[in-house]
Amino acid sequence: MTKPAKSVVIVVGGPAGTGKTTVSEALGQHFSCPVIEGDLLHPQANVDKMSHGIPLTDEDRWGWLQQLSEEASSKSLEANNESRMAVVSCSMLKKVYRDFIKKSAKSPDSIEFRFVFLYTTFEDLVERVANRKDHFMKADMVKSQFDIMEIPEGDELVINGGEALPVDATNKTREAINKEIIDNLAL
Repeated sequence: MTKPAKSVVIVVGGPAGTGKTTVSEALGQHFSCPVIEGDLLHPQANVDKMSHGIPLTDEDRWGWLQQLSEEASSKSLEANNESRMAVVSCSMLKKVYRDFIKKSAKSPDSIEFRFVFLYTTFEDLVERVANRKDHFMKADMVKSQFDIMEIPEGDELVINGGEALPVDATNKTREAINKEIIDNLAL
């Protein structure tokens, strides 16, 4: 793989339970770059809210999205990061969130973004989240994320010259999902 002309931030998103963390870690390993777990950047107020089954509002998300964009873009620009890449996981459920992440980057003209949007059926999400242990996002919160989810389409898609790659994770192995992403990221 040749080094990209600009630094690259790959944002792996989708509703809770789609495998964002697992995919992020696999991409970080594949591209030999830093990985940032977006859930760890939530302010305590957001974690408390979600832990009590209260969905986040757009207002709750802006500061969190800004911080993860700044941290991921900074990591991709670090002098000792030979890959000139970073991967960050976050829900980025709406197009407006993806646009905000791009605008919030450190040195936005020096960063190229790729948004990998994982999605599956509502029933699959509920089952996956119900089986997770020790996580603040509970199964009863999945509906709020599923309801506001905007799967990338049109000009936003990599195949149309955009930056987003939607990946249907329904009934696919981790290996198949990772291969689909790597083969279609357009890096």
